[in-house]
Amino acid sequence: MEAASRRRMSVDGRREQLLGAGVELLRQRHHEDVSIEEIAEAAGVSRGLLYHYFPTKKAFILAALERGQDQLAEQLQPDPALDPVPRLDAGLDAFLDSVEEHAPAYTAIFKRGGSDSEVAAAIGRGREQQLQMLIEALSSLDEPGVEVRITPALEAGLQGWLFFCEGAVLRWLEHGGLDRDRLRLLLRAALIGTVSAAAAADEAGGRATEAA
Repeated sequence: MEAASRRRMSVDGRREQLLGAGVELLRQRHHEDVSIEEIAEAAGVSRGLLYHYFPTKKAFILAALERGQDQLAEQLQPDPALDPVPRLDAGLDAFLDSVEEHAPAYTAIFKRGGSDSEVAAAIGRGREQQLQMLIEALSSLDEPGVEVRITPALEAGLQGWLFFCEGAVLRWLEHGGLDRDRLRLLLRAALIGTVSAAAAADEAGGRATEAA
């Protein structure tokens, strides 16, 4: 029993080692530009051993992408000890830290990631994970005078805000022209505006329903 457990831990540990190396490699370059030989070399293993744990390069890429998204989600977890605006700024700073550290991969993924349906689906799951984190964070706001209702209008607006962030950050990385502090302020203001716009849409919809 103990021997089997040790073997299982050894297998899991090697898989984690491989994924860790893959995540770091994919943070610097687009997955289409990385060969299986480079992945194996970065992990310090043979190509054959890599295939032992992941049957195809695609399987490894998808697992590494999901691992990277999970790690980013952990970094973006809001700090409940902070007030709402500093809490939001801390999350945006963590996001921008990750973007700046891995700018080539970020740019490549969001400009070319959709060329493969499975990779696009993995990126979509990452967006959905971020959306649910946003909804949870807004739902848990407990501040005097602050009331956020989670409605379909707000969910649609938040998903649009995520795409807005991707586009704004890509523009910033490729063309500059905006310092990081102003970019963070732009993203924050856009989120606050999204929440306000959703509330206005819901209020207008409610009045229309009452008048009907």
